[in-house]
Amino acid sequence: MTVVEAAKQLEVTASTVYALCADGQLGHIRIGRGRGTMRIEQGDVDTFRALARAKAEKATSKEEPARPYILKHIRGQRLS
Repeated sequence: MTVVEAAKQLEVTASTVYALCADGQLGHIRIGRGRGTMRIEQGDVDTFRALARAKAEKATSKEEPARPYILKHIRGQRLS
C-alpha cells in the first residue's frame, strides 16, 4: 500500500508514516532508483499496531495504582 493508505489505516499523517519508516519502527520497501517509491505491506502495519499497543499497555501497567486514603482511628490514646 502507499504511504497515504498506511496513514489512513493508522489514523496519522503521511509525515508520521515517513518518520516511522525512517526510524525503523514501520517496515517498508522502496521500489525504483534513488529514494524510490515507498510501499508498506499490510503485515507491517499490523505488526506496528500490535507492538505499539503492547508498549502502551506496558507503560500504563508500570504506573502505581492509586491508593485509597485510609483513616486510622485511635481510641483512647493521645497523639503527641
